Amino acid sequence: MLLVAPGAGGALAALPGAAAALARLLPALRPGQRAGAGAGAGVSSSAAGAAGAAPPAADAAGVSSSAAGAAAPAPLAADAAPLRVTVNGRPLEVPAGSSVYQAVKRAGGYVPVLCKHPKLDNTPGACRRARPHALAAAHTTVAAAAAARATPTPPRPAPPRRRVCMVEADGRLRASCCTPAADGMVINTDTPEAKHVITGTLALLRANHPEDCMACDANGRCEFQDLITRYNVPKWPKLKEVSEDYQEHSATWTLYDQSSPAIRLDLEKCIKCSRCVTTCEEVQGMNVLGMFNRGRDRHIGFVHESEMELSKCIDCGQCVSVCPVGALYENTHWRQVLEALQDKRKVMVVQTAPAVRVAIGEEVGLAPGAVETGQMVAGLRALGFDYVFDTDFAADLTIMEEATELLGRLKAAWGLAEPAPDGSPAPPLPMFTSCCPAWINLVEADYPDLLPHLSSCKSPQQMMGSVVKAIWAKRAGVKPEDVCFVSVMPCVAKKEEAARPEMGRAGYRDIDYVLTTRELGRLFRHLRIPVASLPAEPYDSPLGTGSGAAVLFGNTGGVMEAAVRTAVFAVTGKELATMHLEAVRGLKGIKEAALDLEVAPGLTKQVRVAVASGVANARRLVEEVRAGRAHYDFVEVMSCPGGCIGGGGQPKTRGPDVLSRRMAAVYGIDDRSTLRQSHNNADIKELYASELGSPNGHTSHELLHTTYTDRSAEASVGYSAAAREAAEVPPEITAAREASTIPGPPGGWHFQPLFRRQAPPDHAARPRRQAPAQLP
Repeated sequence: MLLVAPGAGGALAALPGAAAALARLLPALRPGQRAGAGAGAGVSSSAAGAAGAAPPAADAAGVSSSAAGAAAPAPLAADAAPLRVTVNGRPLEVPAGSSVYQAVKRAGGYVPVLCKHPKLDNTPGACRRARPHALAAAHTTVAAAAAARATPTPPRPAPPRRRVCMVEADGRLRASCCTPAADGMVINTDTPEAKHVITGTLALLRANHPEDCMACDANGRCEFQDLITRYNVPKWPKLKEVSEDYQEHSATWTLYDQSSPAIRLDLEKCIKCSRCVTTCEEVQGMNVLGMFNRGRDRHIGFVHESEMELSKCIDCGQCVSVCPVGALYENTHWRQVLEALQDKRKVMVVQTAPAVRVAIGEEVGLAPGAVETGQMVAGLRALGFDYVFDTDFAADLTIMEEATELLGRLKAAWGLAEPAPDGSPAPPLPMFTSCCPAWINLVEADYPDLLPHLSSCKSPQQMMGSVVKAIWAKRAGVKPEDVCFVSVMPCVAKKEEAARPEMGRAGYRDIDYVLTTRELGRLFRHLRIPVASLPAEPYDSPLGTGSGAAVLFGNTGGVMEAAVRTAVFAVTGKELATMHLEAVRGLKGIKEAALDLEVAPGLTKQVRVAVASGVANARRLVEEVRAGRAHYDFVEVMSCPGGCIGGGGQPKTRGPDVLSRRMAAVYGIDDRSTLRQSHNNADIKELYASELGSPNGHTSHELLHTTYTDRSAEASVGYSAAAREAAEVPPEITAAREASTIPGPPGGWHFQPLFRRQAPPDHAARPRRQAPAQLP
């Protein structure tokens, strides 16, 4: 909870004891420090970590070493001259506004980092340790500190705060990630002092980290493990073994959270880099994760430090994709799948999503798209799968159902459809896609008024599960419960989707296990399968045939483009003149387009479409639609930036252009395909003719469609800006303000809760999720 002064941007702890202590300390601060504290953004997180630590002194560049990570750089002129710097003896020019880290990278040098990530446009500087003199000052009394300040002493530069990314710049140790480069600066990354600080910081982090690497799912793909190996960091005694109060401190929060079927949290492995918090708040706009407490007690957690399942987490997995260790990881199933493959008690069937084929090569050290789809299929057969099917087939099936549903809604809105026999109103426009389970979770939890706007079609994963268990198993002469169906997906939320109660029938589930792309790579490495050198093999027929339109499901805008290809043919009877819908391609967060359709002779209607990728962009688009400022007929939403190619289960490749390369690989597969429209898939036509009848017919509706539930009352309450303004001031805050001796601002203190109070969960209601069924 914060007490915020209007217009000041500051925050002050409101407990009476803290207020009194701060009132005693304020007069003792030097004038420069008081001015800086009053003009800044409140108490810095680093200063709050150690009681009694003096505010950090500004370095030679005028930037406080603790606030540099949070401070926004001043805007630069467009014609600002480049900076001339020297990195390890090599002169070069860097753009104005570059950091020291960027200068070193531009020179081809190496600086270790743990908190900085290419996906995140910030410099948190979180991998730091307190200054030695600050730690010592924390043990001195206020009287001793006052006496020391009363004696004039010559100023001395403050020792640098230890971070992992330390370099020597102009003869001083600095954190490269949050230190701006200056003209004429001399930077050295290989000095003994810098290496000593880096190794010492890593040793301290290792002393707080468990030594269970061999059993950790991040083993071999852990950035922290790589740095420990790179710098040969010594093993120091573990904090929990030598600290008497460790258990007392750690007992105030939950170290492990496995309440979600998609994501698990292990705080013992957390290095407090805050990447996940930044991603959840700034990239996805969810604000579900946050940092709790200060100093050694600082840790990540969900709202009210409740279980993940009780929060409004939608399982998009973007926090997992940036975690440098194994603190946040998908709820892995690769061990269960491996056991089932080796037991051979069931018929093992697997499907692979479009985005997996362009990213699996990264798990074996190759570029995006370097491993051919056929090589991946061969690798899956080498693992022991009996049948390998393509989710592209189900994506074509999805397009047939979704395009038919969209045309039905459009005709009803245009007055060209017959009224429903039961007199029920036609489903409203715009129609939102339903392929992304994280988006479905968001709508059910935050936007229940949009439930009628969602397409009732299942996702391709679940459509394939229904077809395999209900149709293919019968044709193959196998009982559905004797089939173990595994999905390989780029998405963490697919694990939660497969565990939903409605995604199955009596006695079995449509999908037994969901593996991420990372888990599939782990299986290949575990069994030493050289997937990149295997000869290509085709998918099994008939559920292995997919069109180029289906492959586009891996990219943002791909579902829209595939649906338009089929919808235009369904209305006009003609194929699109060009297969590329450029208006919805690319990595832009929100895209829109308009399409003219001749729905009848002499009658042309305009169809307005929009595409959003990333939850923050989806929220902005939804708010525009709800406010009546934007009008669309069809909207595609993918919760992950870039679509499924940027899913939370994809390889943790750090290249800045990895999404562009994956996207180009998807478009390349479509361009090379001879079959590029879903409605021209012969196996899809045969399935409708023999089993399903017609798109959106009775049989297909029972098998391929689903329903949604308003779950806004099951998760914790929201914490939007409007909700914070309307929050009731708790009694303890009121008492603290009355007891405080610190004069408040002219406008008075405003109460701003970090999180709103959580309503007790209704245990009688049906849970939003259900644990996945386990094989006997």
